[in-house]
Amino acid sequence: MPTVEFLNEGKKVDCGQYANLRKVALLHGVAVYKGIDQKINCQGNGLCGTCIMEIVEGAGNLSPKTRREKLRLKGKPANRRLSCQCQVMGDLICITSPALD
Repeated sequence: MPTVEFLNEGKKVDCGQYANLRKVALLHGVAVYKGIDQKINCQGNGLCGTCIMEIVEGAGNLSPKTRREKLRLKGKPANRRLSCQCQVMGDLICITSPALD
């Protein structure tokens, strides 16, 4: 069973294989969105780009980037992912709402 560690929140949680990273975070009380994005977001459809996370360790344990991710994250560091588009396949350490680059 994969483990996801959210560094900012100091939480380490277990999840099922192929679980959606955004849903895992929300299920365990981890804030995925900041400010107005808490109310106005695409609800996990990969359209708004506000659920971005920085993958500190275990990037290879996520599903490959989707076409939507590639478009939304163009010009961003390779370790940034849209949590709504990621399936967790192994252990992972991430930072929610990373600083803008």
